[in-house]
Amino acid sequence: MFYRLSGIHKAFGEKQVLKGIDLEIEKGETLVILGGSGTGKSVLLRMLIGLIQADSGTILFEGKDITRLREKDYYPIRKRVSYLFQGGALFDSMNVYRNLAYPLREHSKLTHKEILPVVRKSLARVELDNIEHLFPSDLSGGMMKRVALARAIINEPEIVLYDEPTTGLDPLTTKTINRMIRKMQTELKITSVVVTHDMSTANHVADRLAFLEQGRLAFVGTLAEAARSDHRMLRAYLEGGKT
Repeated sequence: MFYRLSGIHKAFGEKQVLKGIDLEIEKGETLVILGGSGTGKSVLLRMLIGLIQADSGTILFEGKDITRLREKDYYPIRKRVSYLFQGGALFDSMNVYRNLAYPLREHSKLTHKEILPVVRKSLARVELDNIEHLFPSDLSGGMMKRVALARAIINEPEIVLYDEPTTGLDPLTTKTINRMIRKMQTELKITSVVVTHDMSTANHVADRLAFLEQGRLAFVGTLAEAARSDHRMLRAYLEGGKT
């Protein structure tokens, strides 16, 4: 088990966003955190690497409490856990090569000559070749997401956290990104946590679902178990996501 969350609460001012979250994330699985806008999905995701801290409760990473670490103490965790931001978060002023080379320069002792084949290998894993010279402004939305994914996996993390990976993409590109998420899981043995409000993405990538509603987990289980659930809002998602 990678993560165990117990009794997680989080408020922003008067707004209670998370109201007692208990959740376990198993090694090797793809866990989809599903729910509507504003239900706290991304807040929960960011807590896993310390970008946001819980008001109360505990987060264990391989049995160690990481709930209130100092910023520098998250570094060893962030070497093992990559975060794919909703917009990709590529550096506009850098071409694709420099975007992917950046984490290698920060966290490894590789030379320029050694970095180039690593960059190309990571791009090949997301089925992009010969685009190292392009800038983010030259890329389509789907290509930007794939370049961001290539950067997220370039240091061979054990876990990738995906924040709304298919938002704003057309259905064909969405299918490509969904396939990439599964590909990273099977080929690189990556554990994935995917935040989305898109049931079609959940249907394609999830081993388990965690359904957030009004700050609480209303359901946690497999897709088959979700199909048998009588939870009204979850059933509405399931029916809306059939493709």
